[in-house]
Amino acid sequence: MKNILYLINPKANEDTALRHWKYIQKKFPSLPKDPLDVTKIPNLTEFLIQQKPQTVVIAGGDGTINKVCQAVLPLKSKPSLAVMPIGFGNALSYCLGVETVEKALYVIKNTPAKLTIDLFKTTIPEIPIGVFTMGIGFDGQVVHTRMFHRYIGIRSYTLAVIRSYITHVEKKLTFTLDHSITMTGIASALMIANAPTIGRNFISSENAKLNDGLLDCTLFSSHYAYLTNLRLRGFKHPLYSEKNKVNFRAKHIKISGDQFAQVDGDPAIHVKPIEIEVLPKAVTFLRNTTEEILLPSVPFV
Repeated sequence: MKNILYLINPKANEDTALRHWKYIQKKFPSLPKDPLDVTKIPNLTEFLIQQKPQTVVIAGGDGTINKVCQAVLPLKSKPSLAVMPIGFGNALSYCLGVETVEKALYVIKNTPAKLTIDLFKTTIPEIPIGVFTMGIGFDGQVVHTRMFHRYIGIRSYTLAVIRSYITHVEKKLTFTLDHSITMTGIASALMIANAPTIGRNFISSENAKLNDGLLDCTLFSSHYAYLTNLRLRGFKHPLYSEKNKVNFRAKHIKISGDQFAQVDGDPAIHVKPIEIEVLPKAVTFLRNTTEEILLPSVPFV
């Protein structure tokens, strides 16, 4: 386990990540007591060039993974990335089969498999890169409401959904696919997925693949259609229906019409049209064996 750089975001999971790390380190003394605080490194890309690690372990949630991927992307010689799931959402950890600390440590020590995944870039200045999901419209407002009103804890999204359901209005969305097909319609939300899950193993696009060079998109006509189509692993909403939604795939998407957006769980307000483009085979993660990935379908080709 040499030449491994451990990074932590102490603000992850409602500022509890550092406490979680101390508990894990006592249980597994081979881990460093003081991983580097990623929020205190001014230029993470330059830091990685100087350190030249073979593997970077990311202790945090999906937002922390996004930040590290942004730093790794410009590097000519890229380290492998590993996830230590101590964030709030941990969506990517389920896709990689490392949803527990024990599984994460096994993968870091033994490297049973690697997966080079796609990323996607956006024209949102504050969030230029996405890893697993993006939402525009109602989905974006839910995340914005949660952050703006500082809802915390496991009930935070429930409160944000209720508030957003009351206040959000369907808008006329216009989007162009792969620079060729333009569509316009009244709709509630557009979900753009690079991976099948969001949050704590919450299925959004079960057929999305991390490395197929495409973005899976779902357009929901209303809040009601959005809510009844969300599924937990092993549970389908009683009112689940394929109606009132449209599924499609694309490499490039340009969209306008709603100011609310979210990328990997971080909110953004935008006025200009947003462009999203897939970045095929951008960064490499350590993953578990296929048999250890607890998802209905394998999230990669």
